[in-house]
Amino acid sequence: MIKYISSVFENSVVELDGNHYEKCTFKDCIIVFKGLKTFNLINCNFSGCKWTFEGPAANTVNFLKMMYKEMGEFGKNMVDATFENIKK
Repeated sequence: MIKYISSVFENSVVELDGNHYEKCTFKDCIIVFKGLKTFNLINCNFSGCKWTFEGPAANTVNFLKMMYKEMGEFGKNMVDATFENIKK
């Protein structure tokens, strides 16, 4: 795991997977999460960043989207319950 401490990232593509970010600043970046490796975000600041999901993470987002849109009330309730559990 690569450790970045008090680093500043600006106008760049930043991959979260497999990295440790602590007290970092991200400005106008594309933040990429693939869901392949664990990562850390500790006391970081984000400004004007776009978040993207690729690989298994994108598959999960697309699955939730399909459930919500295509599985009627059951799907909507499942997705809503999933997000409520995340908030706890």
